[in-house]
Order: sequence, then C-alpha cells, then structure tokens
Amino acid sequence: MIRTKLLYAALIVVLSLFFVLYRGNLSLELLIFGLALPVILWLMLLRLRFALKISLFHSKEPILKGQIYQWSIQVRNRSFLSTAHARVTVEYRNSLTDQPTELTLELPVLSHNTQRLRLAFHTVTCGVMQIRVKKFVIYDPLRLFRRTIRLSLHDTIVIMPAVTALLPEEWPPVPQPDADSTEYSKTQAGDDPSEIFDLHVYREGDLVSRIHWKLSSKLDTLMVKEYSMPLSAGCLLLTDYRHISQEVESALRIDAMFSAMSAAAAQLAEQNSAFAMTAYHPTHGMQVSDMFSALSDAAQWLRYMVRQIPVMPEKRAMFLQAISDFLTESHPYERILIFTPQLDDALTETLLSLPNPERFTVFAVLSPDDPESSVSSESTLRWIPILMQEPVHPVYQPMREEDEPDFDLEELVEGGADL
Repeated sequence: MIRTKLLYAALIVVLSLFFVLYRGNLSLELLIFGLALPVILWLMLLRLRFALKISLFHSKEPILKGQIYQWSIQVRNRSFLSTAHARVTVEYRNSLTDQPTELTLELPVLSHNTQRLRLAFHTVTCGVMQIRVKKFVIYDPLRLFRRTIRLSLHDTIVIMPAVTALLPEEWPPVPQPDADSTEYSKTQAGDDPSEIFDLHVYREGDLVSRIHWKLSSKLDTLMVKEYSMPLSAGCLLLTDYRHISQEVESALRIDAMFSAMSAAAAQLAEQNSAFAMTAYHPTHGMQVSDMFSALSDAAQWLRYMVRQIPVMPEKRAMFLQAISDFLTESHPYERILIFTPQLDDALTETLLSLPNPERFTVFAVLSPDDPESSVSSESTLRWIPILMQEPVHPVYQPMREEDEPDFDLEELVEGGADL
C-alpha cells in the first residue's frame, strides 16, 4: 500500500505541473479528478464496510478422529459496491496441543453476493478444535486505503476418539454381582429367569419352558415370557487425563488413551456388562456418570470428557490425591479400568496404596521409543500396553484445495456469531 500511495502522490504532482504548464480546462479537470478520487474511494470503502455481514459455519457433529470436516466463512455483501481485494485472518488450535496457528487468506467481495471460504481440516487426534476469525480487511480498487473489521467470531468442533486401539481378545471379565445387588437392563432382554423383561405372543421357535401358562389361560392365547438381562455392578472407566509434556507426543498419548477407553467401553457393551465413566474437574473433583450398557449411551459423557482441559504437570500431585480419595471411598464396581497416557511411578504407588488393588486393570500408552521393561518392572498391577502411533507434526492441518471434499450446505451448521 505504501508503494501505491507514493505512486499516486507522484501522479498528483504530475497533474499539478500539468495544470501549471497547460492552459485550459482539461488540466484543471484532471487535477480535480485526481484530488477527488481518493475521497470517493474512501467513502465507498466506508459504505462497503457497513454493508458486510460475516458468519461462521462448521460441519455437523459428531466427527470422529480421522474424518474430514470443515469450517466455512461466509461473507455477505448487501451493497452494490465490491472489491477484488479482501483479506481474512483466522487462528486455529487443538486443545491437546494448544499451539495456535494463524492463517491469512484472500478473496474477492462481489456486489449483492455471498462468498464462502472453505477451510477443510484433517485431524489425527481427538480433542477440541478451536477457530477464531480475528479480522477482515477490505481494500479500495487502487489499494490506497483499507478498512479493518475487527471480529470476534469463535467456534469449536469436538473431535471424538475413534475405536482404533487394539485390546487383548481376552482380559479379565467383570464378576457378576450377588443376587441382592443385581440390576437389570431396561432396554435389552436377556436369559435371567428371576426377572421378566416383557411378554409376547408365542412365535415358532420359542421355548415351551418360557410360556406363561396362567396368563395364556386367561387370554386364551399362548404368551411367552422374555427374561431380563442382568447388569453387573460393572466397571468404572477412569482416565488419567493429564499432559505428559508440551510436545505433540503428549497429544498422541492422550488420543491413544481415549481410543483405548472407547474400545474397552465397546467391548464391555458387547459383553452386556454395565460401565460408568469418571472425569476430573479442577473445582468439583471427580465426577461420575450414570451406568451405561451401550456405547451410544455413553457418547455424550465421552464428549464431555474430551472437552475437559488436561491436567498440567504442575498440578499432578493434586490430581493423584483426588484419584486416591475417590477410589478409597466405597464403590459398587467390581473392576476399575484405569487409562493413562504413561504409567509412571507416582501413579503406580498411588494405586498400590489403595485397598483391593486387584480390582485395578491399567491400560498404559506406550510410545515406540519407550522401553517396555522399564514401565512394568516395578509394577505388580495388572496392566495392558496400548501402542501409540508414530509421532507426526502437526496433529491437525488444513487440506490442500485439490484434496478438499465437496460439502453440501445442508451439512453445515452455524457456529460463532454474526458481525
């Protein structure tokens, strides 16, 4: 812009000399036009600035790790004015790395039109992707002036963990509870004759032993009993949600931890075993969910856990104390599954000092560079290694234009706020 202004100032000097040396109306008209044009351009730019409406849209959730999603910045021009030069500055980051990346993009603004600028992303870890549209700058056609529109458009997309972790095909089953403490599923039938789930008219293949003879004699129709599915007191899934370091490796470890927890929840649901989840909140301490019997039922709670901020290393002692106090209390769970991004001595000592450590099964993330023996040599806990994927950088990135998929407007929902 400075170069353009200098060239235009030189043009004014030339027009002034032309007016002095040339006698006639043409030199005066050219000089007046040269002096008035910047004022006209400035007023046009001011009018255009107040005619713009900027909105932010994002892909519909849920979005799993590895899926392609996008943000769309919509610029609506309600005036007849236009500019070929506009620049938008955005900043995006992932909650697990918290390393902001700034991106500046250019686009034209046409009269009485709406432009959409797509930003397609591919993320290799779960977490909360955050975007902020910082400013929108428009220029006049000669680039003599610019107007900066300060924006505060914020939006977030929760990237859910994918069930990609490989767990052992057989790991200790959840013991069944005593008859006095048994709870039954309200959504699924089972094979426990001590509780009736539902009744239906006899169908070919039904067992004769399940016919409800008294009710059948009253209704003059064969009615068959559906037995209930017992829910054990179940498992508690506890995450050691903390940062190992400030590097990308920490994000990959946490992602592997969440992936293992999702895989364990899916495996428990397949075994018709109930489970609950717990999350740490700096103010409220350990928070426990309701009992779930299906992975889909636990989706909202898992989303809540992913949205939490990981515990920083300096607050590690406070976090371990909260876990210790929570697990020392009396709980009805037969087994407690603990997922950690790294099995260190502090966590091992905390768990071994708790009553009934045989209840614990620890799923610990291992980096390809971690010596497995150093993790397990001092631990008498039962632990299951979870392999972390190879470190990559960055853990999220905008896609190239040729790789961007086509999105329908119906697949987008509005996020942030209008200007």
